[in-house]
Amino acid sequence: MHPAEFAIKNRLISVIVILIALFGGWTAYENMPRFEDPEFTIRQAVVVTQYPGATPEEVANEVTEPLESAIQQLQEVDEITSESSFGVSRITVEIKFEFSPSKEDLQIIWGKLRNKVDDATGSLPPGALAPVTNDDFGDVYGLYYFVTGEGYTAKELHEYVKGLRADLLAVDDVAKVAITGVQSEAIYVEISRDRAAALGVSVDQVYNDLAKQNSVVPAGSVRVGDLRLNILPTGDIDSVAAIENVIVSTSSSSGSDTAGVVYLRDIATVRREPKDPQKFILRHNGQPALGLGISNVTGANVVKMAKGIDAAFAAEESRRPIGMEIHQYYHQGNIVEKAVQDFVVNVVMALVIVLITLLIFMGLKSAVVIGAVLLLTIAATLGTMYLVDIPMHRISLGALIIALGMLVDNAIVVTEGILVGVQQGRKKLDVAKDIVTRTWWPLLGGTIVGIIAFAPIGFAPGSTAEYTGHLFWVVLISLLYSWVFAITAVPLLADLLFEENTAAAGHAPPEGAFSLYYKRFMRGVLAARWGVIGIAVGLFVVSVWAFQFTKSGFFPSSTTPQLVVDYWLTEGTDIDRTDADMRQLEQAVAQLDGVESVTTYVGQGGLRYMLVYPPESYNSAYGQLLVRVSDYSLIDTLIPTIQSYVDNNYPDAQGKVWRFKLGPGGGSAIQAEFSGPDPVVLRRLAGEATDIFAQDGNLISINEDWRQPVSVLEPIYSETSGRRLGVSREDLAAALRSNYSGRDIGVYREGDELIPIIARAPEAERTGVSGLPGIQIPSATTGNTVPLIEVVEGVNSTWRDAQLRRLDRVWTIKAQADPLPSELASVAFDRIRGQVEAIALPPGYTLTWRGEYGDSTEANGNLATTLPIGLAAMVLTVIILFNAIRQPLLIWLVVPLSIIGVVIGLLVTGSAMEFMAILGVLSLSGLLIKNAIVLVDQMDLEIREGKPRHDAVIDSAASRVRPVMMGSMTTVLGVLPLFMDPFFAAMAVVLVFGLSFATLLTLIVVPALYAIFFGITDEERSYA
Repeated sequence: MHPAEFAIKNRLISVIVILIALFGGWTAYENMPRFEDPEFTIRQAVVVTQYPGATPEEVANEVTEPLESAIQQLQEVDEITSESSFGVSRITVEIKFEFSPSKEDLQIIWGKLRNKVDDATGSLPPGALAPVTNDDFGDVYGLYYFVTGEGYTAKELHEYVKGLRADLLAVDDVAKVAITGVQSEAIYVEISRDRAAALGVSVDQVYNDLAKQNSVVPAGSVRVGDLRLNILPTGDIDSVAAIENVIVSTSSSSGSDTAGVVYLRDIATVRREPKDPQKFILRHNGQPALGLGISNVTGANVVKMAKGIDAAFAAEESRRPIGMEIHQYYHQGNIVEKAVQDFVVNVVMALVIVLITLLIFMGLKSAVVIGAVLLLTIAATLGTMYLVDIPMHRISLGALIIALGMLVDNAIVVTEGILVGVQQGRKKLDVAKDIVTRTWWPLLGGTIVGIIAFAPIGFAPGSTAEYTGHLFWVVLISLLYSWVFAITAVPLLADLLFEENTAAAGHAPPEGAFSLYYKRFMRGVLAARWGVIGIAVGLFVVSVWAFQFTKSGFFPSSTTPQLVVDYWLTEGTDIDRTDADMRQLEQAVAQLDGVESVTTYVGQGGLRYMLVYPPESYNSAYGQLLVRVSDYSLIDTLIPTIQSYVDNNYPDAQGKVWRFKLGPGGGSAIQAEFSGPDPVVLRRLAGEATDIFAQDGNLISINEDWRQPVSVLEPIYSETSGRRLGVSREDLAAALRSNYSGRDIGVYREGDELIPIIARAPEAERTGVSGLPGIQIPSATTGNTVPLIEVVEGVNSTWRDAQLRRLDRVWTIKAQADPLPSELASVAFDRIRGQVEAIALPPGYTLTWRGEYGDSTEANGNLATTLPIGLAAMVLTVIILFNAIRQPLLIWLVVPLSIIGVVIGLLVTGSAMEFMAILGVLSLSGLLIKNAIVLVDQMDLEIREGKPRHDAVIDSAASRVRPVMMGSMTTVLGVLPLFMDPFFAAMAVVLVFGLSFATLLTLIVVPALYAIFFGITDEERSYA
């Protein structure tokens, strides 16, 4: 049965279907998962291997190289980036998108990666620890809190947070609760060389006594009657005082064969304190703090989970110790809830705009019909999204708003046709069947073309397309529903609301003034058809020329009310010096107007609480401020203020003040990457690039990712003296480590914690290098100690690279910079690009651009891989629809006209041609083709019905001008709310300006091209 006839004659079934769709949409709205951003998969794992005592060169050659070689054998690996530093190898492995479309696939690959790393462990040098593979560092902790406790010790704060963590893990949909900023403790045993020598105590004997005293060893079991009892000797260490009271042996007294004993406190000072040096320092608003991050399980509703967390905090508050405070820093639940509320507001705004527009141009009943179908389509789309696991987030909500205006196009065409038929006195059922029969294939073809226009987004590989991929699927679902409901629900509602005009049967309603004017105008257009085409081509050529003046970009800045201050001192700076600077800086920033809170990280970054926040790995010269402001509009003022303060007050540091960007990417905006076989040559090339950056005068944060070389001390071991005195190179290194950094000699057990016991020299003996020659080294030959000066030929100070980096096993260094906050990265990049590319590269060396340009190029390249298929599918669809060549050809000739409005919009608004704007251009082409299909199909139809061809072209254009204009106008007005959304603003500019200009030109150029293509003359008409 005909769909329109079925819907009208089976009203009960139709109403039931409508109610199911509405109920499904409401149920989905209430229950579907909600996130701030799509659940973007970070396809990276990090393999960390400790090689204590090794130089960066030794780490690179002996540890990093064999591991890289093994990992590279995996076909799934896309890129291997390694960093070799003093005693540590850090390898980042990135997996190809095509092998890991889902997290489940990725977990299988991580298993293969671990197997490869385990297989390569046997080839690592003695002294290298087992590699550790971390594949979950990309987890996003969408709820982020800081816990402070004035007057409480770090241990008390940690104990409280551990208890809190246990409560939070019991909340539904919570996956992980991570604690960061914990100050690791150690028990230091500081042994005085002079005191130990005076009492005849062997330091090695002290180490052995402590290790044995607190070790866990089996004592066996004994049978007693029918029972077997375990034997558990006492005497283990249970306090710092117990360590002080450990008895150690002394050498035999003169004239006696019996060795003496002394308490450890007689020769050493024992104290429990944070590890020195600290690895990570965290403060919130100037107070020591711990960070608490909470992540949700995959597919959970973060808003619902967040409410559970809020309830857990409220229930715990009465038990919270006085003085302990929990500071909410980032609450994705609130952010997502607000985003959903904003979406509802935007839907209502768009609906009101559409209804008012339709009310003005088509009347109340038509507006009600189309508005009802719009709500029905949205409800069905939400229900389907819920069924196919597409959650609410930035992309899917934006796609719905983009689709709002497009959804009414099909309904407008059908409603317009039925309305005109009824006004002519025809039966509602007959006219509904006739209009649906005439339009369902053209409308389906146009709908499919509109969907395919977004297809490159949905099927393109790569991280950027993955981030935006749901845009395509939401548009696909919604547009298909719009077509289905246009040929079913619209006839049903029109039958219920429209009244038949039997008095007008057989009489056409009088034409309106606009229709008469448009027909007269179109006669002039067809008379001057070549001139019209010439003007259109001229406008197109001018717009192509003007495109060079538009800005380019990748993704826009976020509106989150936060900014970040990255602070770098010279490589090798002690963390205490970095912390001192950060204390001063945090106090200065906290006093600025509009600043609500300042969180300080020293030594490394914090938890990844947003997808776009990349935590910095450990470096003692690094500090970071997370600054939360009262309103994001203040950021544009605060960034240059803070940047100027850092530059003027910390001349020996390098500061970068920045705001978050939406979408993938990150790091320095401008990155020139040099690769080649010799690190020395790479240093020179990167230095030339950074010199160019510095001479530009408008770039900040200029650096190399290898950082600066560091000064190291090199005691020159004398093998001859060492062998004579019984001191090996290993003995020399162990003595130096014990004196300055300390030597692990045991562990102290406290509950579920193992606290290391570390022996080191007193502060007076380990401060500075003046006491280095007198460090005592135990001799394996004589049993006595030997001063260091006797086994070395001297001590040199030299410079070494602290970090060596490779990309896919090739030495690689990046020269990096960022533009001033007031300048787009693309503008700064264009200014320095030629100079950097002019650097002479020796044979075997290459230059690759990374940063924003590289990310954008990669994203556009991924999009380009699916674009030809999408275009071919669109062309093929139009050809199949018309079963001809000329009609599709003239339709496609109209598509380039969209660039006219796009360029005007970008130049007028100052928007950049970002990735989302490119997607807007693709979708714009689909909208134009859809309009042109409706217009050309009507011309073919009227000609087939026998109307003179000249009349058919003009009458078809006149009959379709209102639905085409209404469809375009509702789309344009529907996306207007997106101008307020930074993420979609550029796309909105493209759609509003591009569609507005292109629709006007389409209504003029398509008839002119049709007349040219089919050789229609002025004589082929029914009037003189």
